[in-house]
Amino acid sequence: MQSSSRLFPVQLVSAELIGSLVEDIYLLKPNNSPDRSVELAVTRLSKSNDHGQPVILLHGSFSNRRHWLSADGKGVAAYLVEAGYDVWLPEMRGHGLSPVNNDFTKNSLDKIIEYDLPAIHKFVAEQTGKEIAWIAEELGGFLIMSALALGVIDQKTVSSCVYLEEATPLSPRLNNAKVYSKTALWRWKKPGVINGRRLKLGSENESYPVIKEFLCWQNSLKYSSPAGLSLDDAFKNITVPMMVVGSNTSTQSAIRNTQWIYNQLSSTPKILKEYDYALLSHQNVYEEGGVTLSESTSGCWGDIVYWLEKQYSCLGQAAERFICNE
Repeated sequence: MQSSSRLFPVQLVSAELIGSLVEDIYLLKPNNSPDRSVELAVTRLSKSNDHGQPVILLHGSFSNRRHWLSADGKGVAAYLVEAGYDVWLPEMRGHGLSPVNNDFTKNSLDKIIEYDLPAIHKFVAEQTGKEIAWIAEELGGFLIMSALALGVIDQKTVSSCVYLEEATPLSPRLNNAKVYSKTALWRWKKPGVINGRRLKLGSENESYPVIKEFLCWQNSLKYSSPAGLSLDDAFKNITVPMMVVGSNTSTQSAIRNTQWIYNQLSSTPKILKEYDYALLSHQNVYEEGGVTLSESTSGCWGDIVYWLEKQYSCLGQAAERFICNE
């Protein structure tokens, strides 16, 4: 079977219509990771062959593409398509349509950063021929910002990036599920997998190393991965225009929150926006146990689209880019 990419084997596994939207689902096999069983599902959502600016939506922990797009074609992904964007929805190793890789229990942040995100980015760049915007939530946001900061994704190919804080950050969610309280997290070290559905954390499982490493960073402990990846002060290396979106009602002052992330950035322009995440018009809970984000959530999505449009309009105008800041 002919590959859909010149980079590595890519299979178009599905091409469907969801209402007025075209949904193409690709399965990437980058073969760049020590675990050669890794395959990554990437969904392209569009309305016609006249594609606009590409934007990649990366889900957070215990989640998948359904966080952005419901089975009946509703949610933030559909909203962005209607706004004129070419939307791409990758799913991390073993999440959603991405098969569970052989070494799932050994998955770690550095492997996703070093191998998976660059492959996804290069594929979308190849297919679109345009600079790409990224929107990513909490764990996903940490991953893409790390990939930019460490240089595994060329920042010159990125038009802008949006980091989203989750309505309920990971630490309190784990505490509520009695996973993280005191030494409870260590109970999951031997099985190597934290069951999202069983613990009502979300629709997907996560490997123990991924969650442990992310919590080490989020709770301001020194982070160093098994591969030697260090992120202390690395975000200052990000030059891509950054929008940081957080909650103005968060009480999680002990964790590295959106204000801390914003302060670390040297990006020009950069902006911090805070919203009342309690103002949710409805909760679109899907069958597997996750929630599909609505564009009406706290009013932030209109501002995000405005931000994306401003930064995209400034491409090729580096000398004037400072005027595009809020």
